Amino acid sequence: MGFNLDEQIAFLKKVDFFENFDDHELRQFLAVTKWLKVAADTLIIKENTMERVFYVLVKGEVTVFKTLPEDNRTVELTTLKAGSCFGEMSLVMDVKRTAGVIARRDSFLLMVEPEIISTSNVFLQLKFYKRFCEIMVSRLIRANERMASTESTHPALQPSAQVTPSVVKSSGAKKKPPLPLPNQAISTCDAATISTLPPMPSRKDITVKKAVHRKIAELHDLPFNRVIAERLLPLLRGECENTLLLADLVQLDPALSWKTLQLGNSSFYRRSIPVTTVPHALITVGIKHIQETLFDLINTGRQKKPFNGSKMIARSFWRHSIIVARIATTLRDVLRLSTNIDIYLAGLLHDIGILAIDAIEPNFYPHLADPQSELCSNLTLAESTYIGVDHCEAGAVLGESIGLPEMYLDVMRFHHDPNMARTNQLAIALIHLAELFAIRHGCGHCPETPVPSALPTDSFAWIIIQEQHRSFCDVNIEKFIENFDNELTKTWSSITDGLTF
Repeated sequence: MGFNLDEQIAFLKKVDFFENFDDHELRQFLAVTKWLKVAADTLIIKENTMERVFYVLVKGEVTVFKTLPEDNRTVELTTLKAGSCFGEMSLVMDVKRTAGVIARRDSFLLMVEPEIISTSNVFLQLKFYKRFCEIMVSRLIRANERMASTESTHPALQPSAQVTPSVVKSSGAKKKPPLPLPNQAISTCDAATISTLPPMPSRKDITVKKAVHRKIAELHDLPFNRVIAERLLPLLRGECENTLLLADLVQLDPALSWKTLQLGNSSFYRRSIPVTTVPHALITVGIKHIQETLFDLINTGRQKKPFNGSKMIARSFWRHSIIVARIATTLRDVLRLSTNIDIYLAGLLHDIGILAIDAIEPNFYPHLADPQSELCSNLTLAESTYIGVDHCEAGAVLGESIGLPEMYLDVMRFHHDPNMARTNQLAIALIHLAELFAIRHGCGHCPETPVPSALPTDSFAWIIIQEQHRSFCDVNIEKFIENFDNELTKTWSSITDGLTF
C-alpha cells in the first residue's frame, strides 16, 4: 500500500468497526495482521469451508454471493466498498462459511487470524467481541426489515393484486449475469518391568471401545515430564514476573499444556469461543490460578511413573512430541503457509492419546523397547488390537472431553492418514510430514527401530499442500524434500535445543 503506520492508523479510525479503538490498540492490531493484495475476480472466501479469518477491505470492491443448492445457481447478496469488514462470524463461531466473497476489482485487504485476537490483551479482545455482536445484531435487524418488506408487498398479502402472465412478460427487469469464476483462491535404561501384553479384546464387542472411551473421558490428569516440571516450579511460587517464560515452559510438555487448556475450557471460565492456545488460557483463567493448579498437579503427580517407569520410552515420547511441533512450525514458515490453528500446539498434542492409553493400560507401551515387538512394526494396529482404540482415536476423545476445537481433534484423528481428513487438511498435512521427518531423524516412539532411509516423497500430504497452496504445484517435491531434510540436519541442534531429558 505504501502507507506509513500513522496513515494506516488514520485509515482504520475511519472504518466503523474500529471507531472505539485507540492508537495504541490499533498499533498492536497492525503489528500482527497481514496485508493482502488481490486481483479482480479472485475468490477471497469460499463457501462451506472452515477457514477462520476476518477481513477489512482497505481499498477496492468485493461481492458477497451464495450458491443455491437446488440448481447450483450463484446469487449475488451484496457489494462491499472500502472500509467494510467481512468474515467476522468465523471468529465468533466455529462454523463453515455461509457465503462466498469475490473481488470485483483489484483490492487491498487486512487479514485477521483468530490467534491474533485470542492472544491479545483481554481489553482488546472484549472490544473485538463487542463489535462482532453489534454487527450481527444490526445485520439481523436489517434481515428482519427486508423480510417484513418482502412479505408486505407479496401478492398473497394484497387482496386487490392480481398477477397475470402479461404482467410478468412486460417486466423490464434484467437478469443479473452470473458471477465470474475466480481465477485463484487465497489460502491461507529403564526401571520398567515389561510384562505380557494386556488381553486382546474382541473386535466384535463394541462395548470394549465404549468402555475405553469412557475411561479416557474421565481422566483428569496425565503424566508430565519431570525435568520440565522442575524447571517450571520456581515460576509457580509467588508473583510470576516472566509470563512469557511460563507459557514457553508449559508448551514444552503435552500434559501440562493439556491441563492448561482444560482449565481455560472448563465451564467456570468458558467463553463464547473455545480457548485454543496456552497464552489465551493464561488470560482467560488468570496467571495466579494457573500457577496454583500446575503447582498442585506437579506435587501430587511426582509418584506417577509414565510408561510403567520406562525412562527410555518416556524420553522418546516427549522428544518426539516437541520435535514434531518444531519441525511443523519450520515447514509452515518455509512454505509460507497460513493456518487457522496454532501449528506448534497441534504438533505438541498430536500424540497425546498415547498418554491417555498409558494412563489406563500402563503395561502396554514398555513393549516398544523391544525392536521385535509388533508395536514397533505397526503401533496403531497393535493399539487397536490390544486396547480397543488407537492413540489417534484416544487423543480425539481426550480432547473432546475438555472442549478442544475441532481443528485440534482432526489433527489427532488423522495425522497418520491425512487422506481421510475432510476439514483442517492443511494443518493435518503439516503435522503428518513433520512426523515423517522426525522419524527419519531418529525421533520416533520406538527407540531401537532403525531409521528409515527413504524420504517422505509419496505422502498424500503433498497433494493437500498443492491443492491449497497453488504456487507449490510448480515445485519439484523430491528436490524440496531433499533440501528441507538437509536443512534439518544442519540446524538439528536448534531443533533439539533444551531437550536433554
